[in-house]
Amino acid sequence: MSFFSKYSERKLDKTKKVAKRLSVREMLSRDIENQTKLLSGAVVNNSKGKSIRSWFKKYDKARNGFEGEFVPFIGISAIFGNTSYAYKKGDEKDMLSDFAKDAKSGELDSYIKEVEKKLEEANKKANLKRTENKKNKVKE
Repeated sequence: MSFFSKYSERKLDKTKKVAKRLSVREMLSRDIENQTKLLSGAVVNNSKGKSIRSWFKKYDKARNGFEGEFVPFIGISAIFGNTSYAYKKGDEKDMLSDFAKDAKSGELDSYIKEVEKKLEEANKKANLKRTENKKNKVKE
């Protein structure tokens, strides 16, 4: 009896399934959805199983009558850079809704393009580092 006739039913496919890479806009849409769930009290986990952080940060102490700051992210990049926007308690859902509308209508396109540039640069840097590490391993 040959190998194939004996073991053909045990054949396993070893092809890795590569997740489709999301565009920055798709990531923003997903993150807005996750923040909406988070505001409604749901526990939302990232792909690694850790709970995601809220875009609504609390101040250590109240400033000018505001309770916190709104700092939206796409992936790990803050959309507005070093800028944040203050909010009062109870304004979170309206603020997120307005932000989502602006994102959908194109009002945030300039900010999204900046984040795209940052992420591209970070990807290039990471890829260069990977190839250097592979070359160094081959030399050893």
